Amino acid sequence: MLCFISCMYAQDNTRFFNKPFSIFNNAGQVIIAGDVSTYVYNNYYGKNVKAETYTDAHAKPEYLVYELFKQMKNKDINAIGRLYDTTFDKKQFNGNRMVDSLKGYTDIKFISKFNSGDFFIIRYDFVSATKSYAYFALVRNVRGKYFLSMNINVSDPFNLIGSYSPNNLFDRPDETISTKGLTPFYFVKKEGKVFYTPELPGESYTSLYLAFEFFNNNSNTAETEFLKQLQNAGQSGDTMKLKNMIAVSDLPLLSDSYFGNFYYADLKKILKNYPDLTPLATLKINEGKVLYFRYANQLNSFVSSIILKQVNGKYYLGLRITNDDINNILQNVYIRETLVNYFKGR
Repeated sequence: MLCFISCMYAQDNTRFFNKPFSIFNNAGQVIIAGDVSTYVYNNYYGKNVKAETYTDAHAKPEYLVYELFKQMKNKDINAIGRLYDTTFDKKQFNGNRMVDSLKGYTDIKFISKFNSGDFFIIRYDFVSATKSYAYFALVRNVRGKYFLSMNINVSDPFNLIGSYSPNNLFDRPDETISTKGLTPFYFVKKEGKVFYTPELPGESYTSLYLAFEFFNNNSNTAETEFLKQLQNAGQSGDTMKLKNMIAVSDLPLLSDSYFGNFYYADLKKILKNYPDLTPLATLKINEGKVLYFRYANQLNSFVSSIILKQVNGKYYLGLRITNDDINNILQNVYIRETLVNYFKGR
């Protein structure tokens, strides 16, 4: 059952909602989903902002964005600079180029905004009678005043997950999905830092939902059997035995320094030096599955993952997930650390 959470923020007179959306599906099943505190505008344009006869562009995020549009049309880079915080870089703006890029556009249409701590990401379109062009602005709340900013952290889970929202993308359908059976991971921001919490927050948040398939102590599956075979190959001392378990399509990646000297080299150390490997869970991907496992010795215990690529019904070791959306999510530094800590606690 979907859960719609509404939060009211004292600094902004709009109501933000969290509505889950799909990021990756497999065979009709939602595997990765997300949500972010979002407000969707209802036919709100620059002309509506203008009609409010504002005197301070920093009083509301929408005033700020409309003022940016006006000053871009005017080629007034100094005026644009006054709309920004200290991250403004004048070299990034060219008056003639701005005018050329906005030629024919007569207004802006506000699409949505989502909350990320003291930042808003505002999605809007440049519009004319015949065309539109999607754009966004990063707005920062500084002691009750709003400023444009160039200091965006694309790795921030709010920004990463928010970028997949159908309210922020023009080519994603807005569909109702269920997160029943998916494991939720909630992220909040406090004093500019991102924190994970297992409980539904009572404040602005973003969520990641993952369709894990968990193992128990007695699990005996093709995935657990492959992990045993991989461990045996790694401890055999026969480097070709392990290499032969790699998917043929991924073998050329071994010549890449990241895959050959870092990822694969680290995996070989794990298989050789840690006698206890415990499968924890899998996550379906387009080529097979990601398998999370615990590896331990008498002193320490850690969590890692491998890619299982399925070819003609048989698993092989993969070195890279080809789906960019899955990669962006699972390789995100915040999310990766959160998953490791989550599995350590299981």
